[in-house]
Amino acid sequence: MTTQPLVDEEGREIAFSVEDVSMIFPGVRALSGVSLVGYPGEVLAICGANGAGKSTLAGVLAGQTKPSEGRVRIAGYDGEIESPSDAEDAGILLMHQEPLVIDTFTVQENVWLKQLSGSGSAKGWKRAKNDPAGARKALDAVGLSEVSLKQPASSLPPGLRQMLALSRTQVVPHRILLLDETTASTTEEHFQDVLQLVAAERAAGTSIIFVSHRMQEVFSMSDRIAVLRNGQLVGIKETAKTDHDEILTMMVGERVAAIEPPENAPGPEVEPIVVVEGLSAGSARDISFSIKPGEILGMYGLVGSGRSSIARSISGQQERYSGTVTINGRETTAKTPYQALDDGVVYVSEDRRKEGFLPDFDNRQNMTISTLGRYSKGGVLRLRYEREETDRLIAEYQVKGTGSTLTRTLSGGNQQKVCLAKWLEAEPDFVILDEPTKGIDIAARMNIYQIVRRLAEAGKAVLVVSSEAEEVTSLCHRILIARDGEIVAEMEPHTDTADDVIRASLGGKAA
Repeated sequence: MTTQPLVDEEGREIAFSVEDVSMIFPGVRALSGVSLVGYPGEVLAICGANGAGKSTLAGVLAGQTKPSEGRVRIAGYDGEIESPSDAEDAGILLMHQEPLVIDTFTVQENVWLKQLSGSGSAKGWKRAKNDPAGARKALDAVGLSEVSLKQPASSLPPGLRQMLALSRTQVVPHRILLLDETTASTTEEHFQDVLQLVAAERAAGTSIIFVSHRMQEVFSMSDRIAVLRNGQLVGIKETAKTDHDEILTMMVGERVAAIEPPENAPGPEVEPIVVVEGLSAGSARDISFSIKPGEILGMYGLVGSGRSSIARSISGQQERYSGTVTINGRETTAKTPYQALDDGVVYVSEDRRKEGFLPDFDNRQNMTISTLGRYSKGGVLRLRYEREETDRLIAEYQVKGTGSTLTRTLSGGNQQKVCLAKWLEAEPDFVILDEPTKGIDIAARMNIYQIVRRLAEAGKAVLVVSSEAEEVTSLCHRILIARDGEIVAEMEPHTDTADDVIRASLGGKAA
């Protein structure tokens, strides 16, 4: 270790320096000559489309990947950052998009997870078992005051799992905090907890790197924004001196048009495809609504509102206690996703890595798994036909890679498009999309919105479950507000704003 400070060209103290870093994989230059610095007490956001190099740069900073060229320097650390242990020694704490949570451990044990590894594991286990007060304090700091220390982590939904991982910022010493798409699975209510956490870190002099696709969060949190495109640093802007349009244009190379709510809502004379009456499941109770052909219905709510219980119970993912669901006049009692598929219902999960695709399958296998009968004759799979159709799907859904590319190696946006292709090619009548653009960049998001709009134009009934108010007000014809297990309001995107939607979900009145 050394106490010699790092300074920039103007003599200001800096926390870290990325110096002419390039990262070359076989056949791909993921980063090309990237140089930037971060300052103590500052939030530097890193933005870019899928494939821009954001995660690669985060991996280099965290010591997960050694750069092909260039280096990373950390103030107060004399060595090279060539491994995760080097990064940890240098005071870098990485928070992933996919939270590092051990399902079989309790919540309390997960708080102390970093202390349970390495040479101090015995001491760490003792603390994990015998320091409930320390764990409680860490959880309170990230908005998890109501979560029991003793419950298994497996019982937590994705958003709370991410906040559990973030609680480690309270118990692991660090000087640089790297948030790599950490807010992708958090809801808007818990983002306020993230904001408070970041404010405390900034006040303590921590240098924070925030990698994100969510422009609203980038602008509410950051001091500067660095934009990557095709592995190169396009530019760095002071957040207060730029706007969404400029950053989006830097990200994709062209101006991104705003998404307006759809105009062509089905008329009152149109009979609904979907009718839900008195449904109760999970935390949801006595839910009733209908969806007409060509209609995109949004369902917005905070964690615990019951929104996902509604979606999952309709599609055979979760037990339904009571109520009826009819599709085209026929009641569906599906208890599994494939029974629901037979009734014309598909569900695209919010957790694509766990439920969306098979990690050991390639794109061809994942895209055709729900429609294998189409590619079989006499019980024999017609591989040539399957490959031809996969090539068509890859082009139609704009998926990067080929049919033989492992889906797990794709970016989040491309993985989501594989999941959509898998279910939509089954030609359902009713499509349920649970957090369809979670952790996806603006270009892929626009592509998925186009796919959803095409579904409606084809006469499908679509339910979009989302925790992003701007998403439902941009994409949907109508919006149902879920709160405390009930539908408490119906809103119209042409007259109600994203702020109105949020207020309604919290029990307030529109401004």
